[in-house]
Amino acid sequence: MIDETKVRAESVLLKGLDDLEVGDYPAAIGSFWQAIAEVPEYREAWEHLAGALQRSSDDQGLDQAVLKAAELEIRSKEIWYALANALDGTKAQAAFWRALQIDPDYEQALTGLAWSLRTSGKKEEAIYVYEHLLDLFTRRQDPLSLNSLGDTLRRLVGALDLAEEAVGRALKLDPEYFDAWKNLSYVMCSRREPARAQQILRRFIQTYPAHRRRADAWVCLGTVLRSTGDLKGAEEAVRRAVEIDAECQLAWSKLSDILFELGHEQEAQVALRRADDLDYNQKYDETPGQT
Repeated sequence: MIDETKVRAESVLLKGLDDLEVGDYPAAIGSFWQAIAEVPEYREAWEHLAGALQRSSDDQGLDQAVLKAAELEIRSKEIWYALANALDGTKAQAAFWRALQIDPDYEQALTGLAWSLRTSGKKEEAIYVYEHLLDLFTRRQDPLSLNSLGDTLRRLVGALDLAEEAVGRALKLDPEYFDAWKNLSYVMCSRREPARAQQILRRFIQTYPAHRRRADAWVCLGTVLRSTGDLKGAEEAVRRAVEIDAECQLAWSKLSDILFELGHEQEAQVALRRADDLDYNQKYDETPGQT
């Protein structure tokens, strides 16, 4: 049996999308509201409404949309998430919280809320949300997300203890995950403990001598050594990377930088040309069937 109400709502939504294409925001917004009146939990209509109100800088319209969603007791986390993304500051945060009341493990809302809190100066509240993400990714046994979270916590939040915990959990799940080893070494650099950073990278190299990312590990070690002023040690490390993988563009680029710093200009120019050649080849190398 055809749901005539749904059919009417879809028809009105399509009209609104046509209005959007020609830049008629008032007509489009009116159509989206009409679709919502037919089907209050019509996710696509709410998403397009939020987007149209945001693009037309209609802050009052966005406030009205939030009030209407609350009045209708909308129970779709995706709708509240769409509204949150169209809002700023505390209004966005309130909408993200609405989505999380429906599903406390809704990753997109957790990530959006954490970002909003962090960028508005509410670091402690943001860390509370990041801790929930840490728990979520641990329960999900997701080393990639744990490592990415650790990177965010280190670079953008400055929560080094939590960053180390996230990366450590990633390594427990996947001990050979090189990017997590690299991130852990960077956490130590952020702590101004370069000796520990070196130890971490050397331990990876010794533990996994045949790892496919071992050249990258030597490059990272060279970067850490260079940051301490040990240019000769950095040069030796990066040369090891080149010995392992002569096609490693990053290794040649880093080697060039180090050689310039050491005053070995002729060698540096050779390394730089090699890095440029590899970069060009990687950029323009066509895959089979590519036109």
